[in-house]
Formats: sequence, C-alpha cells, structure tokens
Amino acid sequence: MGSSTGHHHYAGFWSRAAARIIDLLIIIAAFNLIYLVDRLGADAGLWTGMGLREGFSMANVFRGLFFLTFPVFYYVYLHAMYGQTFGKMALKIKVVNEDESPLDYRKAFLRWLGYFLCDLTFYIGYLWAAFDPRKQGLHDKVCRTVVVRTDVPCPPPAAAAPEAPTGASPAGPASLDTGASPPL
Repeated sequence: MGSSTGHHHYAGFWSRAAARIIDLLIIIAAFNLIYLVDRLGADAGLWTGMGLREGFSMANVFRGLFFLTFPVFYYVYLHAMYGQTFGKMALKIKVVNEDESPLDYRKAFLRWLGYFLCDLTFYIGYLWAAFDPRKQGLHDKVCRTVVVRTDVPCPPPAAAAPEAPTGASPAGPASLDTGASPPL
C-alpha cells in the first residue's frame, strides 16, 4: 500500500490511482449536471441552446470557459488550499512539497500542468510512481512534491542523544528519583 522512507509515509500507486479515479468521476458528474441543467433551460426557452447550430454566442463562450476551467479550478484550488482533492481526502492522502511545506497556487498549477506530461508519455509518468522509492510520478518529480498518507502519524525526526540535566553528578546516571535504592 504505502511506503515509508525517512520520516514520510508515502502514498502508494494504487491509492493514488483510486484517488484520481474518484476525482475524475466528480469532474464528470459536475460536467453532466451542468450539461443537464443547461439542456433543460435551453429546452424550456430560458436561454439559447448549445452547439454549432446556434452559432457563436456569449452563452457558448461561457459554456466553453466552464468546461475548460473547472478541472483547473478543481485541482489547483483544492491542492493549494487543502493539499488534497476530494479523491485524496477520501483515501487519506495529501500532496506536500518535498520539505513538507504545503503547496502554493503556483506550485499547484505547475503540478496540474505536469499531468499533461504524464499523459504525453502514454501514462508512463503516472506508472512511474509504482516503482519510485518515494512514490513520485513524473509530475511530482518535476514539481518536487510528494504524496503522503495522512492516516499514519509521522514519527519525529531522529534527535541527538538527550543531554544530562545540569545538576546531575557525573558519577551516577541521571535520574529523577533521589538515588536511593528501591525497596525490594
């Protein structure tokens, strides 16, 4: 499922793929809902219909803008604000920068553009995450992001050996009790 290297618990390929499928289903559902409402309104005569028969109209421009910008808004806004899309929320995974800081809008947009790189490589860019030690796809490598699991707490980074209290005697071990032998 997930891999752990260092102090991250990276999300595995299958959980990432399932989150992507959930996201695509949500986007398709939103498209279908808008299309249904648009068709019903056009059939009722509330506004012009869509399609080439109606020619160039502002309504068609707005429709085109919605269908082009909604996926950008969905991925960029949710990754920048929450580090997760709804699919990633459902699978309890999150996108962060390699230094564990959250994504900003610029990085979220560049990561979204990176999806096209994965598509241009005939999906090898996505499949790359299955074999990478940090479970990074091509778009993650380009943007220096990782996808981590949120359901597993991150262990604290390895710390130096604890220091002895300032008042401890160097002869005996540092202890919180008085040094007296415990009763048997």
